[in-house]
Amino acid sequence: MVPSARLRLAVISALALIFLMPTWMFAGGKSVLRGWLSDESCAGGRARSGVYTGTNPDCAKKCVSEGKKIILVDPDRRRLLSIANPELAKERVGDYVEISGDLDEKTKTLRIDSLKLLEKGRAMCDMPAKKKS
Repeated sequence: MVPSARLRLAVISALALIFLMPTWMFAGGKSVLRGWLSDESCAGGRARSGVYTGTNPDCAKKCVSEGKKIILVDPDRRRLLSIANPELAKERVGDYVEISGDLDEKTKTLRIDSLKLLEKGRAMCDMPAKKKS
């Protein structure tokens, strides 16, 4: 292979890796994560049981108003991340969101740069009953 062809192949391969690599692999840098905003108590109990989904929004908001920390439930990586700047997340507790920000893998802390609502949270009791077959 000619040196310039090798260089082109190396550059194309590197760019493909960068664009195809999941954002969570950039530890300590900018990340884009999707998950449920909740409080540490409700989400922590569910996570200890192996459940990484949204929690009851009303309960989570009440716990946050009583001083519990806001966390992001990351269902893809099955982990909980503390929110470093909770004032930006307070209005979306209970919702499924996309957060862009700085992720510190070591401390499992996420600092929000931007937050986008993907799905409004709702309690399981608000869900329509499944039809019986």
